[in-house]
Amino acid sequence: MEQQNRPDYGKLILIPALITLGITLLRLGGEFMDLPSWLASKKAGGPGALIGISWLPPILGIYFAVKLKGVPGKPWWNLLKTLFLYGLAARIPVIIIMGLAIYGNWSTHYSTFPGSLSVATHARKFLLGGVMTQLVWWVLIWTVGSGMLTGSIASFIRSRRPANRNASKM
Repeated sequence: MEQQNRPDYGKLILIPALITLGITLLRLGGEFMDLPSWLASKKAGGPGALIGISWLPPILGIYFAVKLKGVPGKPWWNLLKTLFLYGLAARIPVIIIMGLAIYGNWSTHYSTFPGSLSVATHARKFLLGGVMTQLVWWVLIWTVGSGMLTGSIASFIRSRRPANRNASKM
């Protein structure tokens, strides 16, 4: 019975995760094709590139908040858990790509790092620049943080609107 009262997180994140994977692969392909840096920068962190996934969490925070409206449980907890699971689904493929890029010397933004990490061993680059950065910064801080902010704002705005506009006109 408890199972029926919880959101189906897998179903909720499936399409956004597949879209994210598609954009990730498009970005990788763009770097292999040497697209202009404004589309797919090969610099450390890939700054300023139009093709990327860093802009998705704030948008998906709103999307998930809307989809979770009326679901039993604590709304903030449902949103947090959804964003965390989406973050993992989005960033685990990036970690895999980073491992392949680092060990394969692909010269993409997935294998390029700033500062002392640029001359580190492959293992250190992968563990610190790949795994740790993706799981801590991109999942916990950016995806959950920005998604919770925008999702909470969207939920607040929705809660301030009248439930039925036609009923208020009568």
